[in-house]
Amino acid sequence: MRKIKLLSVVVPCHNEQEVLTTTHARLSKVLQYLVEAGKCSSFEIIYIDNGSTDNTLQVLRNIFEFDPTVRIFALRRNFGYQGSISAGLFHAKGDAVVTIDADLQDPPERIEEMIGYFEQGYDLVLGVRKERSADSFIKRFSSESYYRLMKMMGVEIIHNHGDFRLMAKPLVQEFNALAERNRFIRAMILQLESRYAIVYYKREQRTAGKSKFNISSLFSLSLDGIISFTYVPLRLASLFGILICFLAILGIFWVLYVKISTNVVPGWASTLLPVLGLSGFQLLILGILGEYIGRLYIEVKQRPLFIVREEYTHDA
Repeated sequence: MRKIKLLSVVVPCHNEQEVLTTTHARLSKVLQYLVEAGKCSSFEIIYIDNGSTDNTLQVLRNIFEFDPTVRIFALRRNFGYQGSISAGLFHAKGDAVVTIDADLQDPPERIEEMIGYFEQGYDLVLGVRKERSADSFIKRFSSESYYRLMKMMGVEIIHNHGDFRLMAKPLVQEFNALAERNRFIRAMILQLESRYAIVYYKREQRTAGKSKFNISSLFSLSLDGIISFTYVPLRLASLFGILICFLAILGIFWVLYVKISTNVVPGWASTLLPVLGLSGFQLLILGILGEYIGRLYIEVKQRPLFIVREEYTHDA
């Protein structure tokens, strides 16, 4: 049975000044218990300040001064949630790495169960919410719609899995070697590892502060997942194009029939409505193509996933 010498915990932060002190106290207590229980020999907590505009970095500095297990990486701007997790995974040194949100809605107490699966040989352990009663109706509805859309589009994703997970060091190294810029980590991980364990937990109420996720950010994340992992939209566009062509052929025969057999003069509606319908369809297809081309444009430029402005570590 393998053991963890160093456990890394990555905590992305963006404008989380209200909750960080509570988060660190609870997380440290759990990790100290894991050391005492022999689940790991030591641990490090890596906080990623993802371009916060409040006092998040100052709060983290205060924590850093009194806790030698803390490391801080302050990014130059907001590189998105996926970028902040990528930064944490890149700098983690542990034999196993846990990623967890700063808002304490994912309970750090479940890390012990994750380590249990790691000791059994699993390189990937996913935290999955068994119910979301702590979320508002709108957020639950949008999240359920999001997962259904992902499944419908053929994206491999675990229902109700966010970004609370444990990864073994070899899997982290394989993930860090991926060069793609348009990241949807929940699906990327499953492309690297098909054998995984699941730890179920109840999603808790946010301790303090406000959620940075809204419907628009969820839509953007789902769009990234669809465009990055499936060409189903392009396939649907082709099928719709074939259908439109078939209907156009039927329309030609109908127009010829009306011309030959009747003296009815077609009105403006029979001309305008097909034009509007086809124009809207063409713009939709151009929009889908634009999304794919735009992501190719970003990939080709090879801009960095993240840029670190300041690093705080006790190793120096």
